[in-house]
Order: sequence, then structure tokens, then C-alpha cells
Amino acid sequence: MKWLLVFLFLISPALAQSTDPDKPTPLTSSVTGTSSGGLSDEKTYYYAFMVNKGTLTLTLDVTPLDKSDGGGIVQWTLLDSKFAKLKYDNLAAQGTPQRQVKDLPVTIKRRIILKLTVSGNIDYKLQTGGSAVKL
Repeated sequence: MKWLLVFLFLISPALAQSTDPDKPTPLTSSVTGTSSGGLSDEKTYYYAFMVNKGTLTLTLDVTPLDKSDGGGIVQWTLLDSKFAKLKYDNLAAQGTPQRQVKDLPVTIKRRIILKLTVSGNIDYKLQTGGSAVKL
């Protein structure tokens, strides 16, 4: 039992999503989660990753948990290391799943901070890819 608690303690930071912009969670290849509640119940998370010159592809899937309610929305913002906005977009889903794929040119090697705000009653998955991704 002791070993299980120690193991869970050691892996819990890796599973946590940071709500602190000064300590963003290192991004692997994707972010998945569930939001429950109303559209006004926003939760904001921060992730960081490195990019090289090339193309950054972001794929966002949003699936409503209940086809009869208001669904939900995922808003994403790419920020530089000084929190200047580089790109913003959002995707809402009500009744049926929605997908958004964005190819973004990257002209310099840099650290990117991803600000992800979710609300409503949804499952979501945001994947990074493309030639610019350096995970």
C-alpha cells in the first residue's frame, strides 16, 4: 500500500494541468480533458512547448457530452515567453462533435505558451504536430 501511494504521488504532477501561467505544464503531443458545467464555468490551463522554424499544426476536437444542452467551447491562445498574443481561435460544439485543424507558420525557434480555456459540458482533445514541433 505504501508503494502505491508513493507511486501515485510521483506521477501526479505529470498528470496535472497547470492553472498557473508562471508554471505551465510541459506539453507532450496532446491535451485531453473533460469540462462539465455551464458555459459560464470557465477553466483556464497553461502548457509550454518548443517550436522550430516550420509549420505548427493544431488539431482540436470538441465533443458535447449531452446533445440536448448548450454544449461547450474551447478557446486557445498561443503566447510568446512574454505573454504577447501570437494567435487565438476557438471551437464550439453543440449537439454534434466538431473538429478544427490549423496550420500555422513558425519563422523562429522559440518557446510557446498555450493558454487553453474550456467551458460547458464537453470532452476535448488538442493535438500538436507538423514540422515545427519539438517536444
